[in-house]
Parts: sequence; C-alpha cells; structure tokens
Amino acid sequence: MSMLIAILFWFLCLSACAYALVLGGWEGRWTTLVVLLAALGTMAVNRWTSAYQYETFWASTNMMVLFIDAATFFAMFVIAGVSDRWWPIWVAAFQLNSVVAHFATMIDPVFSALVYQGYEGLWAIPLLLVMVLGIYRDRMWTARYGLA
Repeated sequence: MSMLIAILFWFLCLSACAYALVLGGWEGRWTTLVVLLAALGTMAVNRWTSAYQYETFWASTNMMVLFIDAATFFAMFVIAGVSDRWWPIWVAAFQLNSVVAHFATMIDPVFSALVYQGYEGLWAIPLLLVMVLGIYRDRMWTARYGLA
C-alpha cells in the first residue's frame, strides 16, 4: 500500500511541477524547484535514517525532516512575500502545517508514530493542488481581464 501511495504522490508531484514550470511564471518555477528539492531531500533522509533507526524513526520528533520542512516553508514564505499572486500564500500556509505537525511530538512524546508520519506528509497533496489551481486561475484572470 505504501508503494502505491508513493507512486501516486510522485505522479501528482511531477505533473503539478511540470505544469507550474511551464505555465506558472517565475513563482511556478521557483516553487517547483523548492518542492522537488524538499521531496527528494525528505525521501533521502527517510531512506538513510530508517535504515539505521527503523523502529524509532517516526516515534519521536524527526529533526532532519523538521529542518527540511522549515527551510521549505521559509523559501515558500519568501516567494509568497515577493509575489503579487494569491496562490503562493496558500502554498506557504500548507507548508507551515507540515512544520507545525512536528511540534505535536515535542509536546506529547508518546504521540502515535503512524499519525505523526501521516499528518506530516498530508499537506503536500493540497499544496500541489492549490499550486495548479492557482496558476490556472491566474492565467484565466489574465486572459479574461488583460491584467498581469
């Protein structure tokens, strides 16, 4: 089941990033870079760490993934701050949810590892969907009203 979820995630991620890269302007290109670096970095950290600490990997706060998520949020926050589009703000907000998910294990050390792992990764899907929908709506608005 986890392999199917991974395949679906990568299909959605690569499709959304390709769309953003081609049609998303500078915001789409930078967000694509940030999303792909974060996804690849998280995947590498998960594989590397779980090989050595399989039983306890998600049982406590995963500091390396927290660092990747925080750096990703900071990059998306900067993109949203410079952009005049609305969708980068929502993308940054979804990424902030991923960062906040890590704090649940800091507050409650016996927090369920399965819930922690699921909640931490959950926000990637709406982030990608909002990115595509936002770019689509910006393009439609620009075509209809001639605004940049």
